[in-house]
This record gives sequence, structure tokens and C-alpha cells, in this order.
Amino acid sequence: MNSSKGLVVISGASRGIGRAISLALAEAACVNHGKTSVEESSSSSILSSHHLHMVLVARSAPLLQETADMIHQRCGDNDSIITTTCLEMDLADIDSLPQNVTKILEPLANENYNSCLLINNAGSLGPLGKATSICDEESPSVSLRRWRDTIDFNITSSLWISSQFAKATSHISLVRVINISSLCAIEPFPTMSLYCAGKAARDIFHAVLAKEQISQSHEEKEGTTTTTSNPTQFKVLNYAPGACNTAMTD
Repeated sequence: MNSSKGLVVISGASRGIGRAISLALAEAACVNHGKTSVEESSSSSILSSHHLHMVLVARSAPLLQETADMIHQRCGDNDSIITTTCLEMDLADIDSLPQNVTKILEPLANENYNSCLLINNAGSLGPLGKATSICDEESPSVSLRRWRDTIDFNITSSLWISSQFAKATSHISLVRVINISSLCAIEPFPTMSLYCAGKAARDIFHAVLAKEQISQSHEEKEGTTTTTSNPTQFKVLNYAPGACNTAMTD
């Protein structure tokens, strides 16, 4: 029997895309449970783990609990293979971000995992309007603060989470980071300049992260330097799910 353990961290898991991904991952894990052959389920898949610990992160404790309850309901008889942890926290609060991310990654200090997956999903549209007049109805200081809050949530927080996740999982054999992207990352949409900027920044950061991890996983042949500090199978995906009708866009 496969006794491997997998860790999945999903930010923005209380509703919308984050909840949908959480449920889909849980269902896939339950379907894969008990499959041992390569034909049935790849041994290198996070979702073929014998036990899956899902860490759900968002600002609303009640909505997170709804997601967790739905996960366990959908798994039916295989419910016992999944453990859910709900973490209520505001990832837009930059002052608390280091402590919050430490809490998110706490399972890595207490358990030995064979595989880890981060779904970096949390974000917001932020204020909308022409780039030259966003929040013009407010004072310059208040307007700037709203700009900074949006950038901190959509960029600073997201980048920090992926960076710390990659660092904390450097000893894990299989690691995946999925950044929830958007067409807005590569195409300008009027009135959505801050959101577009955030998605573009996240995309390029994760592309760089992927390249750096690849270079670390190979021996460097310059001089006598050999880098073997990251033996993981580390992959990053910028995934744009397409237009979705969620609470964020209502």
C-alpha cells in the first residue's frame, strides 16, 4: 500500500475558483486512492498520496468551513484519507504576512511529506477606473493607500507566499506551484490597470522562480562549483482558467 503523504495549500479557498479547485483536487485524490500501478495512477502524482493534508486559507472562517465540509462530503467512503485545516487570515495584511505564512507552512515542520502543491489563488480586482483617475474621488493620500493595498495583496503577498513555499519545500521530492493567472496578465483591459499589473507581475515572478529552481536542480559546471541543494522535481504553472462568474466579479 502506498503510504506517501501529500500537502496541498490553497489560498483564497473560501469561494469562487479557490473553492472549485479545492473540491476538484479532493475528488481526484479520492478517486486515485488505493491505485498502485503506474497504469492506474502515476506514483509521481501528488494526488495519488495515501494521505492528503489540505490547508485552506482565506479571510472568512465560516466560508472556509463550508469548503472543508464540502470536501469531506464529496469524498464519501474515502473521506478518511483527507485532512483539512482551515486558516482564517488576511493575506493583504503585509505586517502580519511573515507570521501568517509561517503558520501556513507549519505542517512541513511537523510531518514528513513526499509531495507538496501550492495553489496561489488569492487576489482581488481592486479599484477600477482609468489609470489616470483611479480613486480620484478620494484625497491623494487615501487614493495612494488604496493603490498600495491592492498591490500588496495581489503582488507582494502572492510573491512572498510562493517564495517561502519554495524555500520550505526544498527537501521534498515532488513540488508544484500553480499561480492562478489571467488573460489580464498579457492583454490590457481598460479600467483594470491595477489588476492587470498584478497578474503580469505574478506571471513573470513565477516564470523566474521556475527557471531558478531548474538551474539549482542541475550541477553547475562553472569552475569547481556544484549545486545540489535542491534535488526536488519542482515545476511551476501559470494557469489562466478563463473568464469565471465568481463573487469577485459580481
